[in-house]
Amino acid sequence: MRTLIALVALLIAAAPALAADAWQPEWERTKAAAEKEGEVAYYTLGDDYNYVKEFEKRFPKIKVKIVPGRGVELLSRVMAERRAGKYLADVARLGNTSPYSLYQAKALQPMSSAFILPEVRDESKWWQGKHQYADPDQRYIFVSVGSVSNNIVAHNTDGVNPGEMNSYWDILEKWKGKIVAMDPRGGGYGRSGARFVYYNQQLGPRYLQRLFAESGAALSRDYRQAIDWVAAKKFSILLFGNGDDILQAKAQGLAINVADTSLWKEGAALEPGAFTFVWVDKSPHPAASKVFINWLLSRDGQIEIQKEAQSNDSLRIDIPKTDVKPYMRRRDGGKYIVTWAPEVMDADPLMKLVNQAVGQGK
Repeated sequence: MRTLIALVALLIAAAPALAADAWQPEWERTKAAAEKEGEVAYYTLGDDYNYVKEFEKRFPKIKVKIVPGRGVELLSRVMAERRAGKYLADVARLGNTSPYSLYQAKALQPMSSAFILPEVRDESKWWQGKHQYADPDQRYIFVSVGSVSNNIVAHNTDGVNPGEMNSYWDILEKWKGKIVAMDPRGGGYGRSGARFVYYNQQLGPRYLQRLFAESGAALSRDYRQAIDWVAAKKFSILLFGNGDDILQAKAQGLAINVADTSLWKEGAALEPGAFTFVWVDKSPHPAASKVFINWLLSRDGQIEIQKEAQSNDSLRIDIPKTDVKPYMRRRDGGKYIVTWAPEVMDADPLMKLVNQAVGQGK
């Protein structure tokens, strides 16, 4: 009897260890199947893929077939392929809004069904103790990055003292007629910046109405043109520009810089840096997709993504942040507006307002 009790006690004590190791056989089977498939088709925007190279070093028998393009272009390509009965995409990084169209088309499969590694499945390793998603079901559009935005406000460094502003409303009060904004109707940072304003309770539709109809703001769809205008003092303030391009222009000696809005009354925007991932359904390489997704969201994968532009503050909180520019790191106690929340993804009311306001402004 004592022997039986001792055996039961031993089994109970070993149960957590057995459960903890249960993922390993599945991971080994998946890796073996992925190596037989030989590749994963990755539809992605951007032009730097060093993190992909690191994946191929780690898994040399799995090649990443990169299909590059802009988000809207890749979205159109995926949809056209599917209409033709061709299912060629595995994993996609389409930006901040284009993935939503695939979600609406029911062309995605749940990301969590790919998770195998315990460090990926463990939500305590992520910001706010949970995985972040950009779709209403909280299953399909995985958000891996949440950086303090450097794309909302920029200024001419000779004529503007950013220390004199602590609210977005100050811009409209002090710089009327000297503002250029990226056109939200052109997509990109113009639209994501306008969404931040539209769904910010302290700014909202009234701010955009004043900006586009009453402030005399100029509109641009060319990031570099807008930067040149501000650097040359044609305008003093740039809204919704490309922060990385602005900082590059500053490094080249132009009189322009981004403004740190994290301490402003209305808070700062947290942006995913276009690092949202989806797993397309009817994936031609399902095992390789799982290996790729697990690596992308692992500690190693997220560290490499942070290195990519030094502006990608991973939502993983168990990795060092030294590769992220200080003003783009989330701060404890900071006031942030999440721009990927499903309730702020609907751009239709925003676009209607912008069209009306621009018409009034003209």
